[in-house]
Amino acid sequence: MIRDPIPTLKPTLEKVRDQFENWRKTRERRTAIPEALWEAAVGLSEDYPTLQISKALRLNYTALKNRVQVSHSGSSPRADSGPAFVELDFGRSIFHGECILEMEDKSGSKMKMHLKGVTGVDLLELCRVFWSKGS
Repeated sequence: MIRDPIPTLKPTLEKVRDQFENWRKTRERRTAIPEALWEAAVGLSEDYPTLQISKALRLNYTALKNRVQVSHSGSSPRADSGPAFVELDFGRSIFHGECILEMEDKSGSKMKMHLKGVTGVDLLELCRVFWSKGS
């Protein structure tokens, strides 16, 4: 006799939303979302659109979308591999040509600057402020 496999119960959007609300009520301020909750949110992507999940769980859409893409691609998340480091020489404050500077932090916030013949701009300080805004 062949038995049908017992279906595994997947959490519903409502159940995961309740878990997030419970965590938000009991967490310390500015605490990162636990990986288990992120995994539950990503797991919902098989049954719900990412936008619907992000709205229902009050999550950053881009952060959730990136985690869903990583989950479906099978690769490790960018955050685990560490940030790429590029050393820039900010000793010169005069750009005779053009410079396009693009930055993105781990929360997905982005800044793009197009500099042309700029003098007196402390780019290093600007970068520090951008990357430290969430800490």
